[in-house]
Amino acid sequence: MEDVLTVNNLKTYYYSNNKKVPAVDGVSFCLYKGEVLGIVGESGCGKSTVARSILDLLDKSYTKVEAGEILFHGSDLLRLNAKQLNRVRGKKISMIFQNPQAALNPVYTVGDQISEVLQIHEKMSKKDIKARVIELLRLVGIPAPETRLMDYPHQMSGGMQQRIVIAIALACNPEVVIADEPTTALDVTIQAQILDLMTRIKRQSRMGMILITHNMGVVAEMCDRVMVMYGGAVVEEGATTDIFASPSHPYTQGLLASIPSIEEDKEELYSIPGSVPRLTAPVTHCRFAGRCPHTFGRCEESEPPLMDLGKGHKAKCWLLENKTEKTRDE
Repeated sequence: MEDVLTVNNLKTYYYSNNKKVPAVDGVSFCLYKGEVLGIVGESGCGKSTVARSILDLLDKSYTKVEAGEILFHGSDLLRLNAKQLNRVRGKKISMIFQNPQAALNPVYTVGDQISEVLQIHEKMSKKDIKARVIELLRLVGIPAPETRLMDYPHQMSGGMQQRIVIAIALACNPEVVIADEPTTALDVTIQAQILDLMTRIKRQSRMGMILITHNMGVVAEMCDRVMVMYGGAVVEEGATTDIFASPSHPYTQGLLASIPSIEEDKEELYSIPGSVPRLTAPVTHCRFAGRCPHTFGRCEESEPPLMDLGKGHKAKCWLLENKTEKTRDE
């Protein structure tokens, strides 16, 4: 498969009260053309920081990309100047934000906000831009697009606002779309509609998509591959079918165990004990050791590497060391 985006050893740190917080600590992955890569994990694991690092949407007053490279067709986005990056951001790589009310400007019509992207990146006449805006509104399921393009965001429901944000992201036919929890603020029915819309558009355009979410059900429905993050690092990755059929890291097992099942009658749902620790120093042990039911001496002494379990399935856990050796022998 052709890879369109490659992230190598990305390290993004926050600086607060003279402390260094490794929010993203050595993350690497590839996104292939036409696939959906899901990034999952609890809040505070570094998912959104990875996304914002790719498009340089970080607040530079307290955040810095310390190391790594982000290759888009071989060009390192971290080495581009502002003008060069602006040619990529919004045109070739775009983003669907979590909260449409915060992403949309309340004093401009939705038509103007979609038009702005086309005016910046495409050489089109006003007539062609208006036609493209109407086409995009129709594509994302906005009824009567010829009249709704004159509406302001507050005149639309949350689901409609999210459709507008998707239309803006798709305006220039990008190769990569980063969707940062695009359905979190919506009710269940609208969530399903938005996911169906994104699936249909992805099939039509063959674009690559990074989907950041807490919802493992969404991952099962939408994603080709999954990357599980914890404490700023990747702890497991692989094909979605493999991860769900045979989760190898205790954290992934805990996430899947917490999903409600219609086949089981439980008074209380499972939850992983404790919470994601805030790291303020270099990690010298397993990041999940304090919450893991299988912790033993070595977990407290050193951090395990990301071990290859075969067929693209990898996990970062000392319990898998012998299994990795057997996979190599086979």
